[in-house]
Amino acid sequence: MDRNGTSFKTMQGSAQQQAPNVINNAKKKTPLPLFAKFQLNLTQQFFKTKKNMTKDINNFITIVRQKNGRVKITHDIQNEANIYKLLHELGYCKSKLDNKRIYFRRDKANVIPLHLWDIKNAFLVMLKNLEFINIPDDIEYEDILNWYYRQDPIKDNGLFNHYLSDNLTEPEIHSFRLQTDCIYKHKFEIQQMLLKLEEWKFDKTVDISSSICKNAPLYYKKIETNKFLIFSYFNSKVNTNDGFDCWVATFSNVKHIGIKEPLKLQDIRLSFQLDRDFQLIKDYLIK
Repeated sequence: MDRNGTSFKTMQGSAQQQAPNVINNAKKKTPLPLFAKFQLNLTQQFFKTKKNMTKDINNFITIVRQKNGRVKITHDIQNEANIYKLLHELGYCKSKLDNKRIYFRRDKANVIPLHLWDIKNAFLVMLKNLEFINIPDDIEYEDILNWYYRQDPIKDNGLFNHYLSDNLTEPEIHSFRLQTDCIYKHKFEIQQMLLKLEEWKFDKTVDISSSICKNAPLYYKKIETNKFLIFSYFNSKVNTNDGFDCWVATFSNVKHIGIKEPLKLQDIRLSFQLDRDFQLIKDYLIK
């Protein structure tokens, strides 16, 4: 939104509509009217190939030198746009997930969930770290910091949306949910464990004897004579409070698993987590 209330996207649409006629005139090598030259220049600047935003402080602030010799630091709509361009180039983005606003940063192949405050703070940290160049000699760096604190130039508005809005890919959505939704993460981990038990060729029964875990599914695999690696799937019908306990049990006969009490039972890990505890069972699986 500019100072007259015109939206940024309206400005963009107008420039796009005018550009083709201007460029066609240029190809015919006919003299362009003054306004057309201005419009062509505006369009070329607006839609030029994306280049990395340099950290020239004059791209992000406007310095007003008053008649009384005082210097005032402010920012206009182009300065604000440049801030958002820089942040987007650094990977900061906004999107929607489950009809809610989300903020994140892309860092190589990773997606890092953020709050709006984190995006604001990223620009402030660059200011504090003196990462900007071409600061005029008559400007104190403290005045630039005071400008930031006083005017709070980063706002979640239409201009912010224009430059930082982006769509997450399906793998990114999955990664984002794993980091922000504990129920989603738990269900995913349970599913991964069930898939691994299938991959490792565990057999399945039910503990009707209640000797390991009452009426729970038991996944078992023979590791030695009469000795079995067992995973009991507790609370299997409660999606948010279920999990696996890991045991080594001795039975005189494989047919006794789930029907009779084991001759010997040793816990390997209660509330087994695949990523954390795999090393505890690795040797049993590679025999």
